[in-house]
Amino acid sequence: MSSSLPRRTLLGAGLAGVAAFAADTRAASAQTAEPAESADLSFPSTPTARAAHRLITDAQEPYLRNHSLRSFLFARAAAARAGRRPGRDYDAEVMFLICALHDMGLTARADTGQRFELEGADFAAAFLEERGITDRRVDTVWDGIALHTSYGLHRSPVFIRRRPPEITIAQDGIGIDVAGGPDALPVGYADRVHALYPRHGGARAMTDAIVAQGLADPRKAPPMTLPGEVLHQRHPDAPYTTWDNILDASGWDD
Repeated sequence: MSSSLPRRTLLGAGLAGVAAFAADTRAASAQTAEPAESADLSFPSTPTARAAHRLITDAQEPYLRNHSLRSFLFARAAAARAGRRPGRDYDAEVMFLICALHDMGLTARADTGQRFELEGADFAAAFLEERGITDRRVDTVWDGIALHTSYGLHRSPVFIRRRPPEITIAQDGIGIDVAGGPDALPVGYADRVHALYPRHGGARAMTDAIVAQGLADPRKAPPMTLPGEVLHQRHPDAPYTTWDNILDASGWDD
């Protein structure tokens, strides 16, 4: 990614690297036939997935719940366009859990004084462990949520090769819903999804929630993170720790 890109573009792409994804999906759009997953509006029906669905319906505001659900649908549709099938190339339940729970840190259920990505990841891990899931799926879900605002990470060739595919697929869907657009999806699919799960303010409402958290508790918007950067842009007069401030506070006199 060129360093000459506008700062707003880079921040938007930080939410699951949607800018890099868009280039991939434009190439995929040349396909003449859409796989069945591209038209599917269903969700995984395992007990854990159903419990997660009930949880976000109860705990998340409508704009946030719908974002979580759209993220899964968009992720699956985009993966299908790239030739990746649930059950063969990735675990749909695990990918759904990443999408469904990735913003639990913006709810009162996961308020531990950390930035929302980590709160959501920790909450999701506890959610799975409470249901007897203690294997590597917990690590996959934790990584997928904790890292979902880290710009460019899930486009690293080594990350793609060594980390479970559910992470990159889920983060693609999250990125499409926040800073992407309908061109990343089969024609007409976004309209069908939005008819069931309207945006209710979408990413703007989510940004307001991130800022409100940071204003109420500065621990939730530390410097050099997406919450910290968004808070600084919205409230430039609020206290803000720069990198030089951190270096000045060190004991090395560099």
